[in-house]
Amino acid sequence: MIQGTDKTEPARIMVIDDEAVICDACAQILTDEGYEVVTANNGIAGLEKMKGSKPDVVFVDLKMPGMGGLEVLDRIRGIDKNIVTVVITGYATIESAVDSMKHGALEFLPKPFTPEELAIITWRAVEKHRITVEAERLKNEKEHMRQNFISLVSHELRTPLVAVIQYLEVLSGGILGTMPPEQEKVITRMKIRLNELLLLVNRWLKFARIEETDVRDSFTKFNLKPVIEESLELVKPLAAEKKIELVSSAGADINTVFGDREMIKEVITNIMSNGIKYNHEGGRLSVETMQTADAVIIDITDTGIGIPDEELARVGDEFYRTKREGLAAGSGLGLAIAKKILDIHGGRLEIKSRLDLGSTFSIVLPKAREKNEIVSERSAS
Repeated sequence: MIQGTDKTEPARIMVIDDEAVICDACAQILTDEGYEVVTANNGIAGLEKMKGSKPDVVFVDLKMPGMGGLEVLDRIRGIDKNIVTVVITGYATIESAVDSMKHGALEFLPKPFTPEELAIITWRAVEKHRITVEAERLKNEKEHMRQNFISLVSHELRTPLVAVIQYLEVLSGGILGTMPPEQEKVITRMKIRLNELLLLVNRWLKFARIEETDVRDSFTKFNLKPVIEESLELVKPLAAEKKIELVSSAGADINTVFGDREMIKEVITNIMSNGIKYNHEGGRLSVETMQTADAVIIDITDTGIGIPDEELARVGDEFYRTKREGLAAGSGLGLAIAKKILDIHGGRLEIKSRLDLGSTFSIVLPKAREKNEIVSERSAS
């Protein structure tokens, strides 16, 4: 018995062909191979039967009166994207084969075909269906685990952390009595470490939740120049501490982009902050903008420590930090969040760096388009 997705049942095959002799022959051959077979003599009847039989694989004749094979293929994808389709036709051409693949067909079986050819292609299609369904099951299971972990981190880890910090605030505030100076120092160090841990937890939760929130629904058109200026204002105190010179040549004629303004501001601010954090004292951070036919580019260049060539590919990976002695502490999540935000916006982050000479982080964003254009592109991918 050839098993379907449910290993206790045979794989279910449907044959849709206006020639009764083809349906009967395929049914006989595939039944002998151990499959459960349903046939239909036209596209409409096949689609109707599909609702009850729930096939794993469907063979579709390309040339049928009424609803043609290509339309049937499109309808099948709307019913269940996991159904594997195979085109059978007596009018085999390169063009018809390409059209079939474009409409989702896995295989192309020209008439006349032998029982062996039918059996081999059916086996491949059933295997494809099994692998596809299993991959989706694993993906759903992984997502379920991720959601459970987010909930665990949020409620079982973050909540007690906040409570402990509040208790320490009570102690350090002297509400329960005056403490000796040494004890106060210990309490202060504890609060610092716990707040760092809480910050890490909050950043990870933010990183994880970007995927589960459809932020594209709130996208609007906005100009980048004021966003860049606001980000520069935010990092000025940090730059002043390290005597970093801030230089901006962001043009007033920057095209608008389409997205979430605050998220893009977070990306720009994060990269500026890194450019200061990993810069040499007395160094420089410059911001320059440019445009191409379809994109706006923000170059943020620092004179800092740079990134080794062998580590460039991993910069921006979750929790990854450059392995350099004396670096300031960090979680490695900032750039990961930035890259995920840019991905949601159809943009990207490009990095060029020279060790001990500095780095340029290029934020590439598509120029403003309508929301449905971006959603359509991502759905197609």
